[in-house]
Amino acid sequence: MDIKAKIASGYRNRLILIAAGALLYSAWIVYDATVKYPRQLDIYTAYQETIKDNPDTWNEVWAQKAKLNGWDPQLTERSQGDINTQWYMFAITFPIGAFCLFSLILWSRRYIGADDSTLYATGGVAVPFDKITAINASRWEAKGIARVRYDLGAGQREVLIDDWKFEREPSDQIFQRLCEHVDPQQITGLSAPDADPSTDADNLAEPIDAEEATAASRG
Repeated sequence: MDIKAKIASGYRNRLILIAAGALLYSAWIVYDATVKYPRQLDIYTAYQETIKDNPDTWNEVWAQKAKLNGWDPQLTERSQGDINTQWYMFAITFPIGAFCLFSLILWSRRYIGADDSTLYATGGVAVPFDKITAINASRWEAKGIARVRYDLGAGQREVLIDDWKFEREPSDQIFQRLCEHVDPQQITGLSAPDADPSTDADNLAEPIDAEEATAASRG
């Protein structure tokens, strides 16, 4: 395999940061919801009961009760709704962290590659260039994304080239190699560079080189 692109370091680092942040925050939320907030709720409930049972002397009674139990007299007002809110937050942050962790594991094993005759991809996929049926490059110039469709006899399948998720330089090289070996009629979405007004009709009819078109569109 002459060219191989694995997960891009920038994409991997983003997944690591988001997964770590979301999962650590989820753990903090669980601690608050199961330990910290219930304890604060118990103390606050005892405080309210002290006021109710001792309307005239609650201040003195509460000071003694707090000292006896080792509670901070400057208590935090807490309710069951606060605990429920923590679980709602957990329902948002944990799936995000789990998804990013799963994506990190999945993408760390993915790759795309190419030699002079074959496109390779994760899972032992090996697609001879003459088995490629279409390349959708409509998002290549703006996003570095191309969808390569192929048929090995088991129906249409697809390989994704994404130079943000995969290493950019080898991904671009793989795309250019496909453009060199695949019938141009099967490649859609690449725009032509601006034509020179002085160009004659014969030159205008010449096929557009995919590498030049990509370089011109990206500046």
